Amino acid sequence: MSKLKQLEAKLTVKQREAALLVVERELSDINERPSFDEIADKIGTSRVTLWEWRTRNKAFIEYVNLMADDFLESKRALVYRQLMRLIEGPQPSVKALDLYLRRHGLLTDRQLLETKDSGNNSNAADIQRELEELDELLAEDDN
Repeated sequence: MSKLKQLEAKLTVKQREAALLVVERELSDINERPSFDEIADKIGTSRVTLWEWRTRNKAFIEYVNLMADDFLESKRALVYRQLMRLIEGPQPSVKALDLYLRRHGLLTDRQLLETKDSGNNSNAADIQRELEELDELLAEDDN
């Protein structure tokens, strides 16, 4: 059973309808978005109940997120088309080129690790002398 189906089983019909309307609201043009009051009225619940679902009901929140992910996944071709427009335009976007190269594994972040000398310039002889002193101390403790 898919995660989406498992979550649907935990939600009421009203909650599933509200989740769909919330996703549509979030993905629609800002000038065309219904208010949360309008969504609550449409499904026959209160604004407070809808707010509680959106902010406190983990199953509802996860269901909304999965539905949004599914919707966005269906728009991948559109995203790639827009990316190619930015790359092929009269003034190619450096950011678009960067995203394209990263997407195809042709550009990766490289991190360098720098260590600083602690100022202890011991040579092999110094280390050997310290080991001998430690051995002597351990031998004294055994006696």
